[in-house]
Amino acid sequence: MKDRIQIDGVWYVRETEPQPEFLDVKIHTSLSAHYENDDYVWEAIRTYKDDNETFYDGFDIKFTNKNIIQPLEEEYWDNMKWIKGVYENNPDSIKEALEEMNENGIKHFRSFLNELNKLGWF
Repeated sequence: MKDRIQIDGVWYVRETEPQPEFLDVKIHTSLSAHYENDDYVWEAIRTYKDDNETFYDGFDIKFTNKNIIQPLEEEYWDNMKWIKGVYENNPDSIKEALEEMNENGIKHFRSFLNELNKLGWF
């Protein structure tokens, strides 16, 4: 019997590990830019299309609030309308940003976005 095994005179049913399903995994290459101050970390991430030569439109921001330690608070922002609104000092976008960071943090974030704009990320 192949599905049973005897150990120290006791018979057990042999358990087999399930074989993993084949998943169609696609690897996407990305480019990131990082900025950090005493309170926050911002990492902007652009993803290449399948050709690995051109980017998808827009980018994401991985935001870390270093003031909240247990657990460290990380968020992912992918709303380009909002991100651009913060960059352009849109009052509604700034109001929402104040829910995540203080005024000094927004100033730093806008400076970071300005550098990304110089690199052609917008």
